[in-house]
Amino acid sequence: MLRKVFLWGINAAVVLSLYLQLFPIAFSAIETQKAWTNFAYYLTQSGGTIGTFIGIIIGCYLYTINEIGIRNKALVFGKALLGLALVIATFAAINENFTKPLLKLQRPSHVYMLNQLKSSNIIDSLYSLSKDERIAFFGSKIKEQPTLFTQIDPAVLNHWVAEGGYSFPSGHTFNAFLLAMIFSFGILQNSHSKQWQKFYFLPFIWAIGIGISRVALGAHSILDVSAGALLGVFIGAALLYIDFTRHLITHKKQE
Repeated sequence: MLRKVFLWGINAAVVLSLYLQLFPIAFSAIETQKAWTNFAYYLTQSGGTIGTFIGIIIGCYLYTINEIGIRNKALVFGKALLGLALVIATFAAINENFTKPLLKLQRPSHVYMLNQLKSSNIIDSLYSLSKDERIAFFGSKIKEQPTLFTQIDPAVLNHWVAEGGYSFPSGHTFNAFLLAMIFSFGILQNSHSKQWQKFYFLPFIWAIGIGISRVALGAHSILDVSAGALLGVFIGAALLYIDFTRHLITHKKQE
């Protein structure tokens, strides 16, 4: 069962990377009042903090389907919620506070904004500032010269400013593929009929969409989302393979 999910995860990560290399969609979803921009923005938000929390709730529900009685359902739900929240929060903290600062790769959106401001020469000094200082810098510059960004959708522009950290790897894509592994495993393990089990691949379609949206919005490069996807798959597989973490998250023994 885990092998099947893992193979789907790897294939999904490869499909994502190949698609992004074959179809140049970087910054294709940034123009104001465009349907593609709105779709990509809301899709990418489903892999953000609030979207991930909702995803965790859905994942926890999947593991209560076969439980009998309110007490058992509540116990499994609470245990899965705690386990998933701890896993996601831990790896998000590692990514933001260790991995990204160690590798220090620039965000495509930051480069784009500096080019618009004709200040691309300060990119190195900008990244010597803290994340909060970079957010404040871009926020103030956009307010000073708003006409330079009138073609950018306001929601996308605010998203660019709010994401003041480094670029590699993509946290949204990592979260999406990690959750897709757990969702897919849950569908296979908890569905009452084989008719529902055949839809275990659907979480990976969503995860691929998240990766595409990150590049289309200019928030990440192909390398960022490809690495995030693979990390999500491998870490998700490891968590589901190890007895302790699998039981903590899914409340199930391996089958």
